[in-house]
Amino acid sequence: MGTPDTILRPVLGAALAPADAGEVVVERDQPGQPHKGKVFVAVHAHLDDLPHYAAGLCAKLMREGYTGHLIRTSNDEKRGGGTTAQNILSNEQEHLRMAAALGFREVFDLYYQNHEMDGISSLDLRGRLIFLFRFLKANTVISFNPWGHGEENPDHWVTGRAVEQACWMCGVPNDFEEHREAGFQPQEVLERYYFYGRPGQPFNRVVDIRAHIEKKIDAIVECKSQGGGNFGSQLRARLARQRRRLPLLGNDDRTADREYVRQFLLDDNREYGKPHDLAFAERFYYIDQRPPEKSKVEEYVEKNAVSF
Repeated sequence: MGTPDTILRPVLGAALAPADAGEVVVERDQPGQPHKGKVFVAVHAHLDDLPHYAAGLCAKLMREGYTGHLIRTSNDEKRGGGTTAQNILSNEQEHLRMAAALGFREVFDLYYQNHEMDGISSLDLRGRLIFLFRFLKANTVISFNPWGHGEENPDHWVTGRAVEQACWMCGVPNDFEEHREAGFQPQEVLERYYFYGRPGQPFNRVVDIRAHIEKKIDAIVECKSQGGGNFGSQLRARLARQRRRLPLLGNDDRTADREYVRQFLLDDNREYGKPHDLAFAERFYYIDQRPPEKSKVEEYVEKNAVSF
């Protein structure tokens, strides 16, 4: 990202990531707002995906000047413990609260049927994403690794592959010419962060989220239909029925939920940080397609062009 070595520091030791992931880099907080004016779009399938995989990164980027937008592709109808309609509603409401806790500007729900996205038209999903990336003028996209190993959830890999294709196609002028007629210009997405979603998936970037861990907890506790956001208050209530209590959980449900997340649901983030002396970290496969300041052709011309 064109930053000093103290902020982005290569980490020695190929054993820290699969061989095909490339050099592992630690991304740290940058002072000021170096990304002011830039836009990122995070695309996930379910209410709890982004809070667990990338809430720290999103909070970090927004503090550094990015405007963030959030897209959820499924309707989450299978998760929540109620009827289909009740689950759709509770997940939608919690999705909005979770996005507000992190500071997203806009939220888009695409409402594809939960756990059945491998049966939808990939062209339809890709076209909708291309439109949104152009409409929002996305510079950076955060989503699932489209080729991540061990991914069992069809909603995840369908979303990831559509995102990857849309990132490329939304920069091609002749794809969806009607967008230009409507005033939405081609938009190149040159940076991507793919979630580290399952053990064994490749990663080449470790993001220090220590300064943003409270925001991550804020996001997770809003995920009550799925994602463990209310496990603390549920445990507190169960212990109370047994005339017991855990001091960790405090004296109210909000405290119980937050401290449960802190104590039990951030273990992966602690483990990801340990090899790099970080308290908490998130892992990503990072792709940077920004052109260099000078191309090889320009450099060659500068060195070798002669006057006549």
